[in-house]
Amino acid sequence: MQISSNSSKVKNGDRHNEDSSSLLSSEERYKNLVANIPGAVYRCNCEWTGSDGELIRTMAFLSEAVQEISGYPSSDFINDRVRSFASIIHPQDRKNMEEALIKSVATRTPYILEYRILRADGEISWVYEKGQAVCGEGDEARERKEGQGEIEEFLSGVVSSVSPIANSLCQVVYLDGVILDITERKRAEEKLRNTQDFLNAVLQNLPVSVFIKDAVEQRFIYWNAASEELFGYSRDEVLGNNAADLLEADQANYLQAQDLEVFATGKEVDIPEEIIQLPHRGKRILHTKKVPLFDADGAPKYILGISQDITESKKTETELSRLAIVAQKTQNGVIITDAQGCIEWVNEAFTRISGYVLEEMLGKKPGDVLQGPQTDPLTIAQLRSALDKGEPFNQEIYNYRKDGKGYWVALSIAPIYRETGELEGFIAVETDITDRKQATESVRESESYYRCIVETASEGVWMFDADSSTTFANCRMAEMLGYTVEEMLGRSLFEFIDDEAREIAESYVQRRRQGIRERHDFQFTRKDGSHLWAIVSATPMFDADGEFAGVLRMITDISDRKQAEAELRQTLQELEFEKFALDQSAIVSNTNEFGVITYVNEQFCELFKYSREELNGKTHKLVNSGYHPTDFFKQLWSTIRQGNVWRGEMKNQAKDGRLFWLDTTIVPFLNSRGEPHQYVAIRKDITDRKQAEEAVRLSESQLRTKNEELAKALRDVHKTQSMMVQNEKMVSLGQLVAGVAHEINNPVSFIYGNVMHADDYFQDLLKMLQLYQREYPEPTEAIREEIDDIDLKFLLKDLPKLLSSMKMGAERIRQIVLSLKNFSRLDEAEQKQVDIHEGIDSTLLILQHRLKETAGHPKITLVKEFGNLPRLQCYAGQLNQVFMNIIGNAIDALEEAMETGQWGDGEQAPIPSCPSPTLRICTEVKYEQAAVCADSIRRPSHVVIRIADNGPGIPIDVHERLFDPFFTTKEPGKGTGLGLSISYQIVVEKHGGRLKCNSAPGQGTEFAIEIPVARS
Repeated sequence: MQISSNSSKVKNGDRHNEDSSSLLSSEERYKNLVANIPGAVYRCNCEWTGSDGELIRTMAFLSEAVQEISGYPSSDFINDRVRSFASIIHPQDRKNMEEALIKSVATRTPYILEYRILRADGEISWVYEKGQAVCGEGDEARERKEGQGEIEEFLSGVVSSVSPIANSLCQVVYLDGVILDITERKRAEEKLRNTQDFLNAVLQNLPVSVFIKDAVEQRFIYWNAASEELFGYSRDEVLGNNAADLLEADQANYLQAQDLEVFATGKEVDIPEEIIQLPHRGKRILHTKKVPLFDADGAPKYILGISQDITESKKTETELSRLAIVAQKTQNGVIITDAQGCIEWVNEAFTRISGYVLEEMLGKKPGDVLQGPQTDPLTIAQLRSALDKGEPFNQEIYNYRKDGKGYWVALSIAPIYRETGELEGFIAVETDITDRKQATESVRESESYYRCIVETASEGVWMFDADSSTTFANCRMAEMLGYTVEEMLGRSLFEFIDDEAREIAESYVQRRRQGIRERHDFQFTRKDGSHLWAIVSATPMFDADGEFAGVLRMITDISDRKQAEAELRQTLQELEFEKFALDQSAIVSNTNEFGVITYVNEQFCELFKYSREELNGKTHKLVNSGYHPTDFFKQLWSTIRQGNVWRGEMKNQAKDGRLFWLDTTIVPFLNSRGEPHQYVAIRKDITDRKQAEEAVRLSESQLRTKNEELAKALRDVHKTQSMMVQNEKMVSLGQLVAGVAHEINNPVSFIYGNVMHADDYFQDLLKMLQLYQREYPEPTEAIREEIDDIDLKFLLKDLPKLLSSMKMGAERIRQIVLSLKNFSRLDEAEQKQVDIHEGIDSTLLILQHRLKETAGHPKITLVKEFGNLPRLQCYAGQLNQVFMNIIGNAIDALEEAMETGQWGDGEQAPIPSCPSPTLRICTEVKYEQAAVCADSIRRPSHVVIRIADNGPGIPIDVHERLFDPFFTTKEPGKGTGLGLSISYQIVVEKHGGRLKCNSAPGQGTEFAIEIPVARS
């Protein structure tokens, strides 16, 4: 790319020639610099016109990188040839961008802008622009900036931070700058902003006070809206201050002492009641919890406080205590029954109302004695239904006295439950208790609602009594362990663990008895003897007297995660071995998308005589021998920039001047947009071979009598070379697949791990919500409206399903990565025992896209008839290459049949009724007979893999040449003729097996691969 400017007039001819040479050298250097800048570099001519000082800008230079950013070639913008750069700026951003630019130019300061552009494909991208106004200082100054000085000043001004020009006498003549694509960064910022807004909204809308202090001076750093309402201080008044700045000294000292206790113990402090005098609201009673938050080193960094105003509830509690005394003296009738509804006790008021004494009512059901002909049948049905369900009942009912007279009562019946949740009986009060009825009904609905949540939760819920016996387990918990809920009830915790984990479990139980809540990983034993790895969140439970009553455990199944972690460790170890093998066998270098070296292995350094420090940050021009023409490198870069693999021979030069030949393969690695972001070059030193070829050419005239022998030798060399290239291709494919699998595995692990955390966070929020609903069964009207608006029940039901779907998707990707890893074992040099079916499945995964239905042909039906094969001692990677070659040929034959309509049944079928293309893969064990002690037993001799298609078949006269090198029946450019030859060599020579073909025109084709089970 040539950078031009108005040439100054030079009178001295000798000086002109010298400056021109220097300018060309500088241009060449800075063309390379521009090409390696990660963005578009520009020079923009500017001119002030009009009475209002409008700034007119015209692009004088714009690097080619702008095409990747905008989709338009840079030539479109030069001198506004096709369009101006301002025309692609988003209309909503143009005004602010222009104002900021004019201000920067006017003040002679660098400008930094972020704005949107409209790409050629219609998409909107965000860009970052940084630039500097450059001034002119008259003709003499402009002459000094011609030639080399102008180019150096331009590019150094773009790449580095140029100090602003403060000379008020200079006039702005152009702008230099660089434009970068920041779309992905903007998307990430938007996603982070949305997440932060969501969490802030949750905290801001919680109906309890939430605040956070730092650990050094206990100064407030967070203060939600409920805190403002409770304490009467605004956010601005509180943030940055501590309690001493807001409250009286004794109050502040009391609160700071609590904070110090939290930091000293590192444990949560629960203050059920604390009285605090607030300047704005007077004396209030609070229920406060303070929790320490630690940094990565385990040191206390913050304290999280949650305060709830219980002033009104304490008043209510006092009033309820007084009501209990009134209830003892009440004139209303009271009845107590057992779980079956049989009367156990009545008070004197009941006797006075009904005329029946206790002895007359014992063991009887109230309805059998008190209800009569005029009692409403619907009310009776509702009453009996409530009793059968163990639910509260409130209704007006017509009863009969002992003397036969009727009376109406406002009947309130409430069930009585033991701590285990078992129904003990009922209590009935004959009084007008409308308010209490509403409270009881609300409790019933909440209880049913939470039970529904527990039963449908994706987590296991497991409750134990003080003796570690199961008192409750939801369906999910039973499912995880392989039991029914009924089988689990009453069984000890220690019946679900093995002896090895028993001691650990006993220590955990003791910690629960001490009131310690914690979260840990633990291994349980399922009913079938298998192991269940789980995250256990354990919370101790105490009765009203403070005695240990049992433990509530929330169980999350992480067996898949544990297995994935083990497999990941194994994969990483295998990748390390593969990298070691590659470094030992080849000369390897990595570059970024601009060709800058980022990594070389030891063999590269040894061959080229450079250290890593000398090579990193440089390009391969450092080792260019000058042998190859410019077109050679243009073709190379054109190939790899299109995402294609380049292969060829290259002559390079070492640091000591030694020249050598390298067989080179360059593999591009593509980003999510399908664009290369790095290149891996794998080389082999073929200098000796090239020297031998040169010697052969020089000796050709002297060895003319041995021309036939030499021709045969050259053919053998060509055959070997082609096979080496083919093998190198498969090795490169394996390396590429392994690299892709590794690149996919990292984000998948990140997604999979964070889904688990997201699930945990949801469960934590759910438990907090449950606590609020239990403590405040009667929410405010605003909260009820919000619950209806967001459809809370559906949200709580659907969100676990959503998280579960995300985990299933991540697991599916992990399985695909595992299959890619299995296929990529092409460079394993040693025989290993492997599952042949895994190799076939991995090959099919890579060729899956060719089996699917497309606009050009229907779906290829895959039929797998796998037998029960033993693990086979073989070269797994080479057999994968055989499967790839033969299955690929079968798919080629089926595609040919789809085009011609000639199928395996020998009939010329019309396109509409074209038979289904089918690929059949069958595996079986072949046995031989062996005499042992006069008995004949069957021993496996070979594993047989049959790969068949219903394509057009292979002519008989071609069978004899099928496995010859370079023989192919495909069209030019569609085959090398090496696939079956290499496959034959791998099966027959490497494994001592057999490779057969059974085919005839119109009969389809079947290849049979026989591999011996054991080789002597």
